[in-house]
Amino acid sequence: MNKQQTKEVKMFGTTDECMSDNQAKWENILAIAQLKERLNQNLSLIKGLNTKKSTTMSNPVTTNKEKIKELLEDRIEILEGIASSYAEAKGLKEVAQKVKLLTKSFAKKRETDIEPKVNAFLTLVRELMPDMGDYALTEEMVAEAETIRDQFVAMVGAPRTLTVQSSSANKQVDTLVTETKNLLSKQLDGLMLRFRATESEFYNSYLQARTVVEPATHHKDKPEVLQSVN
Repeated sequence: MNKQQTKEVKMFGTTDECMSDNQAKWENILAIAQLKERLNQNLSLIKGLNTKKSTTMSNPVTTNKEKIKELLEDRIEILEGIASSYAEAKGLKEVAQKVKLLTKSFAKKRETDIEPKVNAFLTLVRELMPDMGDYALTEEMVAEAETIRDQFVAMVGAPRTLTVQSSSANKQVDTLVTETKNLLSKQLDGLMLRFRATESEFYNSYLQARTVVEPATHHKDKPEVLQSVN
């Protein structure tokens, strides 16, 4: 992320915290609740992408390959447990069998055979994620497994297009930052106006959270919607 995006993402975080701290005041308003959930999801995605980028750019040779392999197997095992439980609960026998097949112990696999199995499994997990809200499966958990996979593959010498991956991650972050800015300025800011008179302390704390600080000029840019009504 560039410096401006870093400041904006920090603002997203403080806004999310402000909303969480005052949940009792807005939780019965479905439109606000939905926007808060999207804000939280976008923050998680941005964090996951940045973690993946920073790890991809590090030097994998300095890390013990076997330790990374063990770590990867551990993370896959955790995801396997969640996916298997979900498949069993929903009676998805084919999914359960596929999960078992793709996650057999790495010990007996050749190093170059691990990546395609892990890729197929993580793809399956991402396909199941939208229906697994009750299982606390997070974007961070999957992104972490993907990052460790990338580290391991780099160590065994499989061809990787790390520059392309980094570029792709940058584009995804750009999209998420723009989407989140629009979500706040074009939707949530307007809905928050109802609290200006009745919950002034909450409203003012929201305004403060929505402030992007510009250290170079000590200038604060307030949200567009909120500026227009003051």
